[in-house]
Amino acid sequence: MKSVMKRGLFACAVGAFVALSSFAGAPAIAQEEESPWTKACNTNKNTQKEICFISIELRTNTGQFLSNIAIQEVEGEARKKLLVAVPTGVLIQPGLRIQIDDGKPLQAKYSICAPNACYAELAIDDSFINSMKQGGEMRVAPYNQQAKEIVFKMTLIGFTKVYDGEPMNIADLQKRQEELQSELQKRADEARQKLIDAQNKSE
Repeated sequence: MKSVMKRGLFACAVGAFVALSSFAGAPAIAQEEESPWTKACNTNKNTQKEICFISIELRTNTGQFLSNIAIQEVEGEARKKLLVAVPTGVLIQPGLRIQIDDGKPLQAKYSICAPNACYAELAIDDSFINSMKQGGEMRVAPYNQQAKEIVFKMTLIGFTKVYDGEPMNIADLQKRQEELQSELQKRADEARQKLIDAQNKSE
């Protein structure tokens, strides 16, 4: 369970919280099929308030991390946070751009860079959530060291059902994570074998 909860941990958040991995990066899927978004909730031991995270993670076919988005909601609080993780090596200023379909782009500032990722956060409200529910795609665009945008695209298909639904059971989440890791390992092995085969043919 701990290995699942650690993935996507945002060091910049006050108190530890989880942004859980999913099948992000897969092609857009129909609303009735399994969504790449996940929802997980736990109770803050200090405040006794429930904290929920609705998240999605984007990886390459071989498992390389690209980006993670999580909405943080605290029981009884209207204010929400959009938490974003991107790979290290990005240009810290001016932050990163977040856009839903053709809507107005928003800028999020980085809070911290850890060895594995840089983390940004943005205060959001119900109108932003409604835009996500009605949207088809969210784009996260950090800047590389040449000040050029790198665009990561996250599907919003299936988001509404997950957001409005019940949180996932930890056992189910663990199973889903294991299936994802198995699939990523399979893809990585296939890519490695193709490279070996190509090298053997060239000799």
